[in-house]
Amino acid sequence: MKKLVLVLLALLFLLPGCSETAQEHNSSLSDTESHEDNEEEDVEGDISEGPEIVPWTPEPEPPPPECIECKWYFCPPLDEIWKKEICFNICEDPPILHSESECIQHMECDPTQYVLDEIECITEDGYPGIQQKVCNKGMIQYTDCITDCEEESCNHSDDDCDGEIDEGQLNECNECGILPAEECNGYDDDCDGDTDEDLIQPCATACGVGYEMCFGGNWISCTAPAELDEICDGLDNDCDGQIDENLECVCTIQDVGVLFPCQDSPLLCGQGYKTCECVDSDCKDLLLTECFALCYWVAPADPNDVCDPLIGMELSQEKCNNFDDNCNQEIDEDLYGSCYTGPEGTLMVGICMPGEMTCDAGTWGNYDDDDSFIPYYCKDEIVPQQEICNGLDDDCDGIADWGEEMKETDVLFIVDWSGSMGDEIDAVMIALNQFAQNFSDEEVIKWAFIRGPVAFGPYDERLEMVQNLVGFSDFLTSLAGMDTSMQSMSTVFEMLLDAIYISVHNITSTLSQPMSNFSFEQGMGMGTKVVDSFPSLQNFDVSWRSGADRIVIVFSDEVPQSYMIPELSVEEVKTAVSGTPQLKLYTFSRSAGSTQWEDIANAGNGAWYKLTNNPTEMYASLMEILDEICKGGTDENN
Repeated sequence: MKKLVLVLLALLFLLPGCSETAQEHNSSLSDTESHEDNEEEDVEGDISEGPEIVPWTPEPEPPPPECIECKWYFCPPLDEIWKKEICFNICEDPPILHSESECIQHMECDPTQYVLDEIECITEDGYPGIQQKVCNKGMIQYTDCITDCEEESCNHSDDDCDGEIDEGQLNECNECGILPAEECNGYDDDCDGDTDEDLIQPCATACGVGYEMCFGGNWISCTAPAELDEICDGLDNDCDGQIDENLECVCTIQDVGVLFPCQDSPLLCGQGYKTCECVDSDCKDLLLTECFALCYWVAPADPNDVCDPLIGMELSQEKCNNFDDNCNQEIDEDLYGSCYTGPEGTLMVGICMPGEMTCDAGTWGNYDDDDSFIPYYCKDEIVPQQEICNGLDDDCDGIADWGEEMKETDVLFIVDWSGSMGDEIDAVMIALNQFAQNFSDEEVIKWAFIRGPVAFGPYDERLEMVQNLVGFSDFLTSLAGMDTSMQSMSTVFEMLLDAIYISVHNITSTLSQPMSNFSFEQGMGMGTKVVDSFPSLQNFDVSWRSGADRIVIVFSDEVPQSYMIPELSVEEVKTAVSGTPQLKLYTFSRSAGSTQWEDIANAGNGAWYKLTNNPTEMYASLMEILDEICKGGTDENN
């Protein structure tokens, strides 16, 4: 009992705020130490009346950092923007409060007001524009700088918003478009201060070819040998291949002994002579002799010279006369000359270039591809053609593409590669090659090619991008290296509706579903199936250029079909193409079932054309599309 009392007294002595009570008990203990029983009763009474004793416990360990989750919350005053950080111990279930900070002013702006201001700005390309100052979740941010300005083009507008119109775009004549070529018309067409300067063109007569020059708006001084009136001289004066034709060449007495130049039988080569002779002694009847060498009529100065009456005087220049003029035993050899049969004033303008003629048996002309000589055929000349959109002046009027500047254009072909298209595919590929060669600018125009379904493995079929957008030469190289075997076309599931949707998914603003929702169907009877495309469906992106016009041309002999999961409808594809900016979509299909293809084309600002197996008809349709592109372009807001 005494030990218990001592322990309790010690604890009481250590309690904070209890020092006086402890001293009293110590004093009492020293005074009554010999009376243990009474002391025990007194102590027990003192303990029951003293403060409550609380057992000591250690401080709890703080939770590990990964258990603490902190978030910011709004707090008063609500007329300003304040926040405080509250942290919870999420390792407890339910989470318990760990700490709470003081309220601090934090946000830069009122999040209930999004647009704060509109301010002027400069785009990355250096054009003036407008951007919005906005409050995004309490933080001040700035939207992209938007401008209607663009690179200056020749259109009588201030495209780059610098206060000047068409600066750096006008030609020397202070007009838009290509500088007109100088014509033979008495005007300074190219505005260089000179009129009709340096204009020459080939000219020709029946007697040969030459050149003429322009002076005062007229072509003059043709150097070609002139066609002369036929006279009785034993020569083909009018170059029609006949000598003295339709003439009654009657000699007169004054012509007796006069030597007339000639190149006809029996003379074999060179130049000879003939004369008039008396038939009788009274010289009442006269005749024109045959053609012989000069030595036949006039004895050589050197008696040792041997005279051959059939070998005339060698001429230095071979003529187109079906005769051996230079006595080298060849007739009309190596005779060539420039020629041009196009309208006056078009030579050397635009694409128009002279051709070439050669001589055969006294007639100017040339040989065709079958090596047959065609009189007056000017081979390889280029005369005015119908104007097409190719960056060239095809009709040789001094203006290319109707004066329109060729815009950057991306052209995508989507071709049904199934077996039922066998007859049409050949026509399509021939027409595509012809079409591309007329629109082959390497920088302005880019080309891409998608086909499907293509056989893949023993049973599978897939959609395939043969070539993404590239220049003309790379495009043709890709087409040339493409597998066009019948095996590749042994397919049936024409997923061209999918192909259109996939091709515009990265540029349209009206997709019904994102591409991440789609996959290709994986099994459809008899072991045949459509597998993921090449490239894979989620990476199938046409590399459309920003700001370029987009042309999609689709060829199919079937109604529009989809084999993706979920299956696409025609309406979904129409919506996707209608929301694609600067797009024109053209479809080629057979007449039967063409309504849906026509609807899709109309939704894409394009048109429908009939699909045939005639390359000429297909090419004509493609050129019609090309001309429309060049003349009209596309609306950037569509």
